[in-house]
Amino acid sequence: MERITRDKVYYNHSASNEPGLIISPGQEFFAETPLNSGKWLKKPEDHFSAEKRTGYNPTVCLGDNGALPGDALIINILNIEPDELGYTGFDPAAGIPYAELLYPHNWGLTTKTVRIKNGFVEWSDKLKIKTAPMIGTLGTAPNLIGSPDNKLAGSYGGNMDVQEVCAGASIWLPVNVPNALLHIGDAHAIQGDGEICSGGGIECCATVKLRIDLVKKPASMNWVRIENKSHIMTVCCHRSLEDSFRLATRELIDWMVDSYGYTIEEAFLLLGQVMEARATQFVNPASTYICKIARKFLE
Repeated sequence: MERITRDKVYYNHSASNEPGLIISPGQEFFAETPLNSGKWLKKPEDHFSAEKRTGYNPTVCLGDNGALPGDALIINILNIEPDELGYTGFDPAAGIPYAELLYPHNWGLTTKTVRIKNGFVEWSDKLKIKTAPMIGTLGTAPNLIGSPDNKLAGSYGGNMDVQEVCAGASIWLPVNVPNALLHIGDAHAIQGDGEICSGGGIECCATVKLRIDLVKKPASMNWVRIENKSHIMTVCCHRSLEDSFRLATRELIDWMVDSYGYTIEEAFLLLGQVMEARATQFVNPASTYICKIARKFLE
C-alpha cells in the first residue's frame, strides 16, 4: 500500500505545493503526519521550547488524480495510530488574547511531555487518559490570492481541530484546484473542547490510513461536512464564534433539505429540539463550531 511520508512538509495550503503522492479515487493509502511544532520531540525527557521549534503546523500534501474544481473529496478515515510520544502546553508568546481573560496569570512557557502507550496517554503515574486520536488539520488548497497559513481554517477545511475528524468518519471537502491538493497534519492523541491551552490537546506524530472518494460537490455545500454511522455534521470556522455557529447550523439545514427530504421550515424546527452543537476550539484565528443531527431523526 502506498504511503506519503513526513519527510516533505508545507506550512501553508497552497495551490503551488508539489504533492508528495498522487492517489486515485477509491485507493487506500497511509499518510505519516508530522508533529505540529516540528521534529524536536525524540525522547520522554524532551520538552518544548521556542529554540526547539522547527516549524509551525507542518502538513504533508497529496494529490487526487482527476479531481477538478466543482468536485468534492470524501476523505474516509480508516485508522489513526499515534506515535509513542506527545506533548501539550501553553505559550504566552503566541499572543492568544483570550488567555488573560480566561485565567489571569504570569506563567512563562508551560509544557508537558507524555508517553502514549496501549491506547492511553500516561499523564502521570496515577492518571492514564484513554486516547481518542484525531486529525487537527485537514484541508484542500483554496483558489485564493495568497496561500493561507496552516494555522488558519475556512470553507476549504484547514486547522479545524474537530474531534470528530477521526477513524470511522468521512469528511467532505471542496475541490478548488486541479488534483485538490489535500493537506494533512496536526494529529492529536486526544483533545478537549475549546482546546483552551492552545497546545492542541496531546500533539503527536501519527500514521493515518485513508481512502478518498471523488464526487460532484453538492450545490448547497458551502462548508465542511462530516458523516459517520450515527450522525451527519457540519463545521464552520470563522473569526466570530457566533458566525461559526450560525453558518454551521445553516449548512446542516441545507443538507437536510437537499438530501433527506425536509422543508427548510421543518428542518429548522426539528433542529431546535435535537441538534447537538459545540465549539471545538477558539484559540486559532478562526474559531470552530460543529453542528450535528443523529441519523435516527433522518430515517
